[in-house]
Amino acid sequence: MRHFQWLCLLGAFVTCVPVMAQDSTAAPRHPEKDIVHSLFGRSREDLFCNYLKVSRGERAIFLEALTQYEAEKDPYIQERIALLKVYNEKYTSLDEPMMNSLTKNIIRNDKEFVALQTRFYRRMINLLGGTRAAMFFQLDNYLELSTRLYIQDDLPFIKELESDRKLAVARMKANIN
Repeated sequence: MRHFQWLCLLGAFVTCVPVMAQDSTAAPRHPEKDIVHSLFGRSREDLFCNYLKVSRGERAIFLEALTQYEAEKDPYIQERIALLKVYNEKYTSLDEPMMNSLTKNIIRNDKEFVALQTRFYRRMINLLGGTRAAMFFQLDNYLELSTRLYIQDDLPFIKELESDRKLAVARMKANIN
């Protein structure tokens, strides 16, 4: 069931519309926001505003900057999801050159994303001050990591690692109980 949910989210992420949408005129959705909401019970905007203690006077300009950051971040997320989709669909038949290409593209995507964060960090310092700008990116990285882990949990591991992963998960579950 969880794999099916992930594929629906992945499909929505790649196409910007729900996979199971009945109405083709439905408004585009942003699955990353859906994942954040399902994991934390709040919107990204609420999480940021509350965590950073954004005042009413700062709120409009902060939300404008957050919206711009999210819009500029979206292509990197879209590309990462597309690369993961290729991996997920073809992992049993990936050859060395294709695996190398996927890995290089994911690393390049990560580097470009960090460059975007660096650029917006300067903007957030001007808007929020140094401490809250650092808090902004701490929360952003936490949400990104949580989303990545949620998605990663359903991706198959490369060849032999899959059996090792299953054993490790079973051991962790046994230790928790």
